[in-house]
Amino acid sequence: MVLLKDGIPSQFKLAGNTIKVRVVPRSKWRHGKDCVGLWDATKNQIDILATLDPVARQQTFCHEMNHAMLDVAGHPDLSQDENFVDRMAYLLHQALTTFE
Repeated sequence: MVLLKDGIPSQFKLAGNTIKVRVVPRSKWRHGKDCVGLWDATKNQIDILATLDPVARQQTFCHEMNHAMLDVAGHPDLSQDENFVDRMAYLLHQALTTFE
């Protein structure tokens, strides 16, 4: 597995789909000033803003990965529920960063 900055993978697989992950510098960010991460189902790609602090980058990755998992699992209704996705991402990040 190839890891990007802060332990974020450069790609992963979901149900046979390869999901690419990019950490994008502010100068190349095209998703709006209030957006810090984006799951693009049409490209199987997650973009994360590079200028976030390390923990925020990890949490953003978990958030966008949750969108990807829900969409691939056939639950676009849950994927559109930002509060649900955010709560699950918080719990996933906590679990991943407290492994023993």
